[in-house]
Amino acid sequence: MNARRVHIHAYERLLRLSAEIQTGRCPNKAGLARILERDPRTVQRDLDALRRLGAPLIFDRKRNGFRFTERDWQFPALNLTEGELIYFFAAERLLRRLGAAPEAAHARRALRRLSALLPDEVVIDLAALDAAISFAPAPALDADPATLSKLAAASVKHKTLDVDYYSQRSSAQTTRDVDVLLLHKNLGEWYAVCFDHKSREVRDFHAGRISRVSETGRCFYQPEGWDPEQYLNAGFGMFRGGKRVTVEVRFDAYQARYARERKFHPTEQHREMRGGRLGVSFETTENALEQVARWVMQYGEHAKAVRPAALRKLLREHLTRAIRLYKEP
Repeated sequence: MNARRVHIHAYERLLRLSAEIQTGRCPNKAGLARILERDPRTVQRDLDALRRLGAPLIFDRKRNGFRFTERDWQFPALNLTEGELIYFFAAERLLRRLGAAPEAAHARRALRRLSALLPDEVVIDLAALDAAISFAPAPALDADPATLSKLAAASVKHKTLDVDYYSQRSSAQTTRDVDVLLLHKNLGEWYAVCFDHKSREVRDFHAGRISRVSETGRCFYQPEGWDPEQYLNAGFGMFRGGKRVTVEVRFDAYQARYARERKFHPTEQHREMRGGRLGVSFETTENALEQVARWVMQYGEHAKAVRPAALRKLLREHLTRAIRLYKEP
C-alpha cells in the first residue's frame, strides 16, 4: 500500500493509532476504539492498514493487546513535493496577513492538515502557529516561500546548500555552505538551524535574511549525537550558547494567576509561595540571558529575577538606562 494514497483523515488516524501502540501499553481493540472515537470495525481496518504499511504489529495474547515487535519502528512519513512545500509556506505567509477574515477559516483547516504531513526535520512552534492562526498580523520578518521550500527540501534530503546571508549583528552579507539540520518556527519567524561550514558550529539563521540558495551537489550526515529537542530546549527562544545557567523568576500574586496558565520554557519548574506568589525556574544558557531579561521586563513590577547574578546585573543596567529616558527635562 502506497502511503501517498492514504486519505488525509485516515493518515491522521493511523498516526494516532501507531503512537498509542508505541507507548508499550498493549491496547486492545476496544481501548483503541475509545481513544480514536471510532467503532471497532474501523479500528480493525486501520490495524490491517498498518500491517500493509509494513508495521511489525502482533497481538500479544499474554497482555491481551497489540504491540510492535520492533520498538524503533516509525510510521512512514508522507513526503511533500517541492511544489507542495512552496504552497504550504505561501499559505502560512498569506494566512498571517488575513487577520480575522471569514475566508481564513477554510484555509486554517487546510494548513493544519498540511502541517501534520511535514517531516521531522521541519518543526513548527505550535504556540506560534496558534498565534498565527488567530491571524492577528505579527511584526515578523517575512521569509520567501521558495526559500523556505528549498531549505526544507535540503533538510529532508540531507543536501548541503550554498547561501548568501545577511547578519544584523555584523551588518555584513556573507556567502557560506550550510547543512540544514532543522527548519524551526518560533514566534512567527522561520529559522534554519544549520551546521555552518565556515564556523564549524551549529548556528541559527533567520530564513528572512537568506537572499540566495543553491545546491552544492554534496550531501551531509547529521552531527554525531544531534538532538533537535535538546538543542532547542537549551536556549530561550532563539537565543542560546555559552555555559548552562539556572534562571529563577518570582511573580507576585497578581501576575502569578496568569503565569500558572503558561509554559515559558520546556524545562521550567513551578514553586508555590506564600501570599499567592509563584516561583518559576528553568535551565538555559549564558548567551540567552539578554532575551530572558527582555522577557522579565515586560512584567514590570510584577516579576523579580532572583538568579543568576548575571541576569540581575543585566536588568539593573537596562532599567537604569530606561529610567533616564523618562526623567523630567
